[in-house]
Amino acid sequence: MKPLLLFGTDAGLPRILHEVSQTGLYEVVGIIGEANAAQASTKEIAHYTELAAVPADLRATASAFIVDDQSLLNQQRLARYMAIKRLGLPIIAIASQHASIASGVKLRENVLVDHGVRILPEANIGANTWIMQGSEIGAGAKIGSSCWIGSQCVVSDQAVLGKNCTLAAGVIIGAGVVLPPWTTINQRCTIDKSPETTVFLDPRFRAPVYLFDKPQR
Repeated sequence: MKPLLLFGTDAGLPRILHEVSQTGLYEVVGIIGEANAAQASTKEIAHYTELAAVPADLRATASAFIVDDQSLLNQQRLARYMAIKRLGLPIIAIASQHASIASGVKLRENVLVDHGVRILPEANIGANTWIMQGSEIGAGAKIGSSCWIGSQCVVSDQAVLGKNCTLAAGVIIGAGVVLPPWTTINQRCTIDKSPETTVFLDPRFRAPVYLFDKPQR
């Protein structure tokens, strides 16, 4: 098995450890991040506060995956991803053995496809996008980078999600609907018409998002 370093100790850590163990492709050789309750349950795995503390032989051969959870805003997930990407480690994708992914669908780096997800033919999934349990991505749908798609969502055929979109659990995006970048839908609903502007159904997004000292609207 290939060595894998996990960055982050968020609530999503047990889920990622489980899926990695199920694939049989990687061995987690280290977890990098501040100690917390999630990390305490993984005492058999080496823990490090930073990449520089990892033995040189592991740094030279290991791949990486960045752990997140739904409590993080998308700009926080994006910032983490970009910070690890700058370190130069190869970043993998993780797909559950109990997901159904059509032949020819490419999973880019730091993509998670969770248990029970269905991805239909010709769908396009951007890097650093997480698709949670039981969701469906329709044929020809396009999902931008750094999106979060909650559990039991449906992104219908030919729909488009711009980069950094967030869908709460149970959101349905109709066929051919286009969501602009940074759209955040934080309640169960159905969107059957493309909005003219970015949709913010989350009070935390009322002001411009500042990332790397540049305002993002």
